[in-house]
Amino acid sequence: MMQVVRLDWKIILAVLFALLVGCGKKGVETAVLEIPPTATSPALPTVGSSHAAANLDYIVIATDAPNTYFANFDKFGNVIGFNNDLMARIAAIADFDYEFVVTPNEGILDSLTSPANKNFDAVMSSLVIPDLPEPGIAYTIPYLEIGQVMVVLADEHKLNSASDIQPGMAIGAPANSSSEATARQILALSDADVYEYETATQALQALIDEVVSAVIIDNFTAEHFTAAFPEQLKIVGGEGQAAWISQKAYGIAVPSENTVLLDRLNQAIVQTNDDSTIKRLIVAWLIPAENLNAGESRVGTPASEFIIGIIGRVADMDPASAPDLISWEIKNNTMSGLFSVNSANHLVPMLAAGQPIISEDKLAYTISLRRGLRFPDGREFTADDVKWTIARSARLGSFLVNSYLKDSNGDSFADEDAVQVIDQYTVKIILQEPMGAFLNLLATPPYYPISNDCYAETIDQLSVCGGIGPYTIVSWDLNERIRLKANPEWPGRPAPAFENIQVRFYDDVAAMLRSLTEFQSIDMAWTGLPFSDFQALAEVDLDGDEDLDFANWEGPAIFKSYLIFDHATPPWNNPKVRQAAALSVDRRALADEVFGGSRRPLYSPVPDNVPGHQAVLPQRDLAQAATLLLEAGYSSSTPLPITIWYLNDGRYTPLEEPYAAAIKTQLEETGVFEVTLESAPWEQFRTQISQCNYPAYLIGWPSPGQPTNYLDVTSWTDFFVENTDRGFCSNYESDEMTKLVKEAHEELDETARLELYGQIQQLWSEDLPTLDLTQEQRYATTLTKVDNVRIDALGLLHYETLTKGGG
Repeated sequence: MMQVVRLDWKIILAVLFALLVGCGKKGVETAVLEIPPTATSPALPTVGSSHAAANLDYIVIATDAPNTYFANFDKFGNVIGFNNDLMARIAAIADFDYEFVVTPNEGILDSLTSPANKNFDAVMSSLVIPDLPEPGIAYTIPYLEIGQVMVVLADEHKLNSASDIQPGMAIGAPANSSSEATARQILALSDADVYEYETATQALQALIDEVVSAVIIDNFTAEHFTAAFPEQLKIVGGEGQAAWISQKAYGIAVPSENTVLLDRLNQAIVQTNDDSTIKRLIVAWLIPAENLNAGESRVGTPASEFIIGIIGRVADMDPASAPDLISWEIKNNTMSGLFSVNSANHLVPMLAAGQPIISEDKLAYTISLRRGLRFPDGREFTADDVKWTIARSARLGSFLVNSYLKDSNGDSFADEDAVQVIDQYTVKIILQEPMGAFLNLLATPPYYPISNDCYAETIDQLSVCGGIGPYTIVSWDLNERIRLKANPEWPGRPAPAFENIQVRFYDDVAAMLRSLTEFQSIDMAWTGLPFSDFQALAEVDLDGDEDLDFANWEGPAIFKSYLIFDHATPPWNNPKVRQAAALSVDRRALADEVFGGSRRPLYSPVPDNVPGHQAVLPQRDLAQAATLLLEAGYSSSTPLPITIWYLNDGRYTPLEEPYAAAIKTQLEETGVFEVTLESAPWEQFRTQISQCNYPAYLIGWPSPGQPTNYLDVTSWTDFFVENTDRGFCSNYESDEMTKLVKEAHEELDETARLELYGQIQQLWSEDLPTLDLTQEQRYATTLTKVDNVRIDALGLLHYETLTKGGG
């Protein structure tokens, strides 16, 4: 229906002013600009205005504008707002055209009933329906009813209704609103106890920030925010209108004799309620647009959602990007490879239908794919996706792809035909050299199939497409959280125990611990949890019931610390000196006395939980160390001066200096080694070791925040026996080690390969390409109701296994 706007000459200046200041959407509270009932004299009988008498298919409606939310002007002078949109719907239902005439409030109802009125047929402003209508005026049924309610924090138990408010309690309300009037007049709160705020949202924020004990606001705003944040806020006093402390109903005024117009309006208003027009317009015009920082859940975590807290952020969700521990974990839970490492560290076919067919030369892997799977965007999973994904990772520079797949021209990029589509559900992958652990590589993100329809050809760091994993990505707020939902397309087992997973990002440990301990608004404190807090939480009994409130979980080691010696530089070119150093160190003392138990001793180049690990390095034996040093020509009378370099910038731990000092003390307890410690920051350190300028140095693997490349012994060893004259320089050379490594790479039988890995570790203990000292595992603390926390040997948490009880 058509809307026309006609301005009363008396308010032209007011209209021009409104056009200058514009309008904005805010909370309904400051919108309750009621027109007080105007004293009137009894009116003579009348049939209303000439418009009503002549034509009910075209009516003129007086309104008051600007009147925030209810009626205002756009830049073209048109009336906009709740009332206008509602009248448009009413007119469409009642089948009439209408015109708004903007006129002052004063005397508007007198004018409506005056026999001389030829200007309008009805009044629609923020008119509150009175208990007793003015003579000659009839009101429609309410098109809008607003109640004032009390909102408290979700964990509030003392304030169950407005009658529970005690003197001295701070109660918030929007200033100059019906809410404030309710607080002062109906609840009779003192001036000192009423805290005024510009908007309802600001009042709610003060409640969340614990500045006030409760707020009085309109029911629409209260229902909106308590529905959005049920874990933080609640309405008290009853359900629905039973919670209303006060209420007002808004209607349209017409001359009481114009029953035909009144009936048409009433019938249309009923329908607007039935078809949810009113609800839609409330959301559009009366609900505040300001954001609310709702903070922590006050009622724990939902039963259907598992919430994990971490220190840090997800860096990107592109599987081709460089590895980092946080992102790889999320990728591992939202994507899958043709093969996957399950929570028990077993390599299993996932998107592959079974084991591959491997060519005689051990270079070509032909893999059949599972059928009937779809990516989250709906695209069917086929061999084309496998080829596109791996070729994309290669093109974008993935080390894990380009270092192992066929590269016939030696340009350090995998050949285009390194991945071949045999048919819709069969793919062939060709290697440059045999790699017995290649299926483990297929279980890493650069090989995870993704949808060509969803990901860009270039790096797509902010993608939320995901792949075919246990969960799909629902939303990702870069600074706050990532939300996941169980994926019915995932073929793995067990199926996810939780429909929803949320990973919350924190900037500091204190905030994460407050969420866990004070609010219990996360189920788990995970990445970034300091070991000291991990230990402290193990003894916490907050409620004094003699039951511990938190459970601690330890995962596998994902980091190792070690010494590297330059085998080409005296005295480290003498194997007896290296062996003497190995016999001099007390790994248990280093782990316990320096690190307080946050690290464990390491007696292998491979952490304890990696399949194939063998403890081959010796226990401390100072007497044997002294004997070897004597055989090398050194004794207490002929001491051996050495220099050990360490990092002084906290790259691996803030305890690096006392760590180096403890190693120095242990070596010098032989009575032969005389140790000088030197330190440097990482940028200087890395340059010097790459040029073989440090004869002995203390370092760690892998780099901070990164996982090791893949789950296999070779991921922990190959780097230290290949290209040893650069990178982490050791100048280590051994024909026997080279032979064993080659045999292990070529061995496809897992049992035989593990036997070769054992031989590699045994030779390691003799040659000492590295002298491994300590290993650091991952730690998590959860609420006691949490169970089935599974962390694989790459240090990645498996979300699909997580469970929690109700208590």
